Amino acid sequence: MQAAIAFLADYRTQNFVRKVVLDIHRKYSIHFFASLLPAHVSLKQPFEFEDLEKLENYFNHLATEINPTEIELDKFFHSLWGDFGFLALNVKRISKLRKLHYRINKELNELFIDPSAPFDGESYHFHMTVEMSKVDPFDICEDYYEKLKSKNVNLKFTARKLGLFYFTSEAKAGTFTVYKILTVGKKGNKNEN
Repeated sequence: MQAAIAFLADYRTQNFVRKVVLDIHRKYSIHFFASLLPAHVSLKQPFEFEDLEKLENYFNHLATEINPTEIELDKFFHSLWGDFGFLALNVKRISKLRKLHYRINKELNELFIDPSAPFDGESYHFHMTVEMSKVDPFDICEDYYEKLKSKNVNLKFTARKLGLFYFTSEAKAGTFTVYKILTVGKKGNKNEN
């Protein structure tokens, strides 16, 4: 089993991202992949865990311990991940997110055998994935990115919801779902657990 932990976008940002996803779909007839999950900024990429109840208890506790966090998105970028190209939005001013990323890694290491993820640590690039597609026969996300009239965006939102994503196997379309969503802060999720 695998899981990931992420801040969820507000409606305005979600709607902006989905408009781009639909534009990509209309131009290239792609199958939806990353956009099957709500727009989000991952704090912890997919990791292995052994006990869902233990993970859920940790997630419930984490949500009460962190506060709403302002997130700024400043530009589109394109990158490769294995056989996939992806289009994403860059996150600015990440020191608070990086501290939270380190905290989550430390605490998960105390609970599970090996919750490491390929992108843990200082080099993790905080971002909001717009969409991904197989680089076959060519990279649709890169082509879309290159044709953008402007790469810059000016989006800012306060992340108030924390999502726990569950993967039945490694991340492939149809193998993941949003398992749980909580409002962050001590007052936010009294009745949501």
